[in-house]
Amino acid sequence: MNYQEIIHIPSIPIKIGRIKGAKITIAIPTYKRAILLREAIDSCLQQKTNIPFNILIVDNDPQRNCETEELIDSFNNQNISYYKNSENIGATGNWNKLFELADTEFVTMLHDDDLLEEDYIEKMTLIIEKYKSNIDAIYTETRIFSKKSSLSRKQPNILRIIEIQPFDLQFYNICSIIGACFKREKIIELNGFDNHYYPPIDYQMHLNLSKHSNIIKIINYPLTLYRILENDSMKMSTIFSINVKDQEIQNSIIQNYPAIYKKLFHIYQKNRELLHYIGTKRVFGVNSPEINQKITELKNKITFIDKLIFLGWRVFIKLHFILKPKTTIKL
Repeated sequence: MNYQEIIHIPSIPIKIGRIKGAKITIAIPTYKRAILLREAIDSCLQQKTNIPFNILIVDNDPQRNCETEELIDSFNNQNISYYKNSENIGATGNWNKLFELADTEFVTMLHDDDLLEEDYIEKMTLIIEKYKSNIDAIYTETRIFSKKSSLSRKQPNILRIIEIQPFDLQFYNICSIIGACFKREKIIELNGFDNHYYPPIDYQMHLNLSKHSNIIKIINYPLTLYRILENDSMKMSTIFSINVKDQEIQNSIIQNYPAIYKKLFHIYQKNRELLHYIGTKRVFGVNSPEINQKITELKNKITFIDKLIFLGWRVFIKLHFILKPKTTIKL
């Protein structure tokens, strides 16, 4: 469901809390994960800042008096709002609901199992003021963690920022949705996230924004934490679909490029697809007959020349991002 489709579906306000002067709403879509949601909310409430901000939780479970509703009721904070959709509108629809129900200039996306670093609001506000709000999306690096991971990090004295253009997105999804800070009116103008591109609906949105907006990414300072956890993204159907849709998005970027470029790029994609499955197996612990079979099939299709061409692509991509102009902000 895109934005225009979901605005006709009612969302029930269970708790409304807003802070005067807030420019950022941290928006959390959720569905039956109260224990993890508590940690996500706590990471918002533990921000080390005096800057006002709001927290918006939109629950895709229409059942009343559930564990999630009880959790939200336990918070007394004046900046927390909680809505229940009158029906389950799917992940894409719920993402779009966040932008309908938020009322601040900027909206930050946070999954209900992920976390914000304690200086997230401070750094985002610094960037928004630096650009005088003339920015439509701000992305940040994210760190992967599990329950046993150490969460300590180095804090640089300078933020390094690059602008994102469509060309940058052809290789892979370089922009994380976790902690992405969007100008609300721009997402609405683009009719929100498009379910056609599910699961990587964020990838297509990043591309749309890069075509029509001014978007940037912090490249040296992670402000979010991505939790490794068994969920829908680890299902084999989802893993396969991500790769198919990723390639569809990438091919749309290069559709007007010369034929020789497309030919070489498709060799890159074939190798990248192999790395996608190997990485999923290694990082997320997915070890099924289906993924092992896919890895074997791809290895058999990739020739020695393909590997050399892919190596050339990797060098090119690395140099491309190294040489991209960077803006710096002193902390």
